[in-house]
Formats: sequence, structure tokens, C-alpha cells
Amino acid sequence: MNISDLHELLLGRYGDVGWWPGESDEEILIGAILTQNTSWTNVEKAIISLKDNGMLSLQSIAAADPERIAPLIRSSGYYNQKAKRLVTIARAIIGRYGSLEKMRLAGMDEAHDFLMSLNGIGRETCDSILNYALDFPVFVVDKYTLRIFSRAGIDANTIDEAKTLVYDRIGRSTEVLKNLHGMIVYLGKDYCKTKPECENCPLNVKCDYFLKNRPDQ
Repeated sequence: MNISDLHELLLGRYGDVGWWPGESDEEILIGAILTQNTSWTNVEKAIISLKDNGMLSLQSIAAADPERIAPLIRSSGYYNQKAKRLVTIARAIIGRYGSLEKMRLAGMDEAHDFLMSLNGIGRETCDSILNYALDFPVFVVDKYTLRIFSRAGIDANTIDEAKTLVYDRIGRSTEVLKNLHGMIVYLGKDYCKTKPECENCPLNVKCDYFLKNRPDQ
């Protein structure tokens, strides 16, 4: 299977998944930090809690103490640590740019270097913010991506190799890259789990793993 096959098969099953869920760019950025080491279901509960308490903006978080944020995001796990990260990151963005919109205007390279300089933001979180919150043409590579590529027989074993392959074959449309990552997340949760459930997977017609391991072989 090649990356174009994967893209077409995923579109046939999932279409436009509308990923990343969020009502604003700031909510998406906050969600990208909260989703570290936890499930999205737990993040949704934390987002609702922040919203209900008027704390779902960078300005409100920057003005708060971590002790105010921590109990509101308890469901996301590591809540004391994440509260400190949220406050630090919000203050850094507001202090340097004033808003996410002005951060976007500074350009992708500037935004990337700034985000990567902040404690608590690694490569996946940075790319998620760049793509989904700031609308830059960046492909997010996560654990699902590398697992699915490996099983499907797509020759990309590292984050950089996966990105290069996607850019070369799929292009640099921000919206296409958003949806491709979203579909991969859905596939990883629905079928390509740690123990794969291949029978109804949309990739199984061309997936190396399935074709080599199917019962009739």
C-alpha cells in the first residue's frame, strides 16, 4: 500500500471528520496541551469544566494561578502539572504576541520555534497547535500514524520520514492535512489498535499486515 491508497481508503470510510474538535482556536490549543497522556474523552470533560467556569481562554488562564486551574482539569490526568503548563504557556503567548492571531501573523517558523522553546510542549503538541489552532500546513504524526504506516507497509519509520512522504504525495493543503490526521486518529481508535481488529478495517484490502496474517493464508 502507498500513502495515496491509504488516503483514498480512509476518505471512503470516514470522509470529512471535522477534527480537531473545538469552538475556537484557543480552545484547540488548550485541548492540545490537555490531551497529553490521556484520552480525548477525559479532555472533553476538562474543557467543559473550564468553559463552565469562564476559564476557556488564554487571557483568563494567564490571569489565574495554577491552583485555580488544577481542579477544573482533574479529569485530564496529571492535572497539577498540566495546570502549571497551561498558565505558563498562556502567559508566554500573551506576553509575547498578545493573541493567537498575532502569533499566526508572525509566521510558521517563528511560531514553531517559540512553541518548542516552552516547557511542556513537545513535537506532537507543537505540530497540533501549528496545524489546528494556527492553520499552518503541518502534518501531525502521532503513535497511531507510525503504527498504521508500519502495518500497512508504508515505508516511513520516523516522524520526519512520515511527514516528507505525506507532503510529497498528498500535498501541503492545511485542511487536507487536518483531515488526514483526524482520519488516522479514528482508524487507530476503531481498528488499528495495539491488538488490531482487521476484519472490518477500511485498509484491509491493501494492508500488508492483514494480507500476510488473514486466516485463509
